[in-house]
Amino acid sequence: MALPKLNVPQYKVKLPSSGVEINMRPFLVKEEKVLMIALESQDAEQITNAVREIILHCTSLESLDKCTTVDIEYLFLQLRAKSVGEKITLQTKCTDEECDGLTKIVLNIDDVKIINNEHSKTIMLEKESGVGITLNYPTAEKLQSLQLSDDTKATDVIMDIIVECIDTIFDDNSVHPTKDVSSEEVRAFVDSLNSAQFNKIQEFFRDAPSIYYETKTNCLKCNKDIDIELKGLANFFG
Repeated sequence: MALPKLNVPQYKVKLPSSGVEINMRPFLVKEEKVLMIALESQDAEQITNAVREIILHCTSLESLDKCTTVDIEYLFLQLRAKSVGEKITLQTKCTDEECDGLTKIVLNIDDVKIINNEHSKTIMLEKESGVGITLNYPTAEKLQSLQLSDDTKATDVIMDIIVECIDTIFDDNSVHPTKDVSSEEVRAFVDSLNSAQFNKIQEFFRDAPSIYYETKTNCLKCNKDIDIELKGLANFFG
């Protein structure tokens, strides 16, 4: 006689970057084991791979090729909330440099926000000629493929990301989709920018959407009031 099967609830969730609605189920013991093993390793790459594997197993997404970093962060937190609970207990360091105290905080996943999700993807580079670009956020898969290696310089990786994320280059008279030109031409265009123009592009990536949580608490060691700010998924593992 076959053993009974348990019903697994299904939920709807929207991707922050696109608003596309997908199906999601809580992760099960087999998936939680994958995450626990990764967390115990304290290896960032193994943890990242575990998070991606769990998302693919527990959602209707067939791949993560089009998902941005904030999509991955948000989906995993929602999975965690439906699977383990909305509360996360974390140990946080005192913000006073002279204090090494650790204080426990309990946060509610429902209070985690997505910041900077609405800033413009159009960057004006030269007002006189109307030259500018439109940018896309790098997908999580693209960022992973551009991980630093021993023989790769950080500046090369940053340039690769920028070139990959430029969607169009335009002026007052025309628009040039980068899919219609070579990456070498796009790179040459970026190389021709001055420092102020290049900094505008860097600011776009620095302000990319991310999960964010803030609260105030009291350090148990020095008794001072401290402001807690958490940004990015790595800070939400408890």
